[in-house]
Amino acid sequence: MNTSKIKSLYLNLKDKQHGFTLIETLVSISILTIGILGLISVVDSVIYYQSKSAEVTQATLFTTNKVEEIKRFSINEPSGGIYGFNYLVTDYLVDKKMTQINEKKYTFSEVMNEGSKLPQMTRTVTLQTYPYGDESSFSDPGKINLLEVIIRTEWIDKRGNKKNVELGSLIHKRHFTE
Repeated sequence: MNTSKIKSLYLNLKDKQHGFTLIETLVSISILTIGILGLISVVDSVIYYQSKSAEVTQATLFTTNKVEEIKRFSINEPSGGIYGFNYLVTDYLVDKKMTQINEKKYTFSEVMNEGSKLPQMTRTVTLQTYPYGDESSFSDPGKINLLEVIIRTEWIDKRGNKKNVELGSLIHKRHFTE
């Protein structure tokens, strides 16, 4: 065969072809479908981690606010307030209806629900004498010089996983000279 004849046959076939073949169309649709399904899983992950971030932020705020609230009680005494370290190791336990675990530890829990966007959270407050091996106890509050405050906020996320944030602080009894 002559090369010019082959060339003319090729050009004639090329001119008769319009559009894509069925196989080309199916392959491109398959690739597009796989890409879209991959993006859907990425979007799902982004939404989950965004809501998880909001939950952790809210739990951290709940926990930090409670630590700061308890710290404020201990510093109120020198300014003539009725609250202070002595209140914290005596009447606060009764006012908050705390449960005694032993002579060195009290605890209570409260449930918080901040609207429908966030899950229900449980905040547990624990007050215990510090250091653990000394003779101070809540049965003799005058001997308590250092108090450990532990706040733990727990919740269950949208996927059913248990999550928590825990913060602690030490509060020292201040001694004033007159």
